[in-house]
Amino acid sequence: MTAYSLKYAQENLERIAEETIANSDQTIVTLDSGQAVVMISLAEYESWKETHFLLSNPANRRHLLSSIEQYRQGRTLRKNLEELEAGSVQ
Repeated sequence: MTAYSLKYAQENLERIAEETIANSDQTIVTLDSGQAVVMISLAEYESWKETHFLLSNPANRRHLLSSIEQYRQGRTLRKNLEELEAGSVQ
């Protein structure tokens, strides 16, 4: 994560925005008052929104976290596309 003053960000906004997108990172811009804002790419923002939405429903959150734990424990089945299309998911 990189931080810039407001003045520097104003003078170099396009370059900073391009770097933020290219690096899939966040950029902090500090205002003269000492407060700060964060710049992220639209793709990163949309990803965060989707994650928040998926985890905001308690039942969905439990299901997703359970699935992650099953994956970590190696309790998964590998299916190829043809098997999925044929409806052989168990």
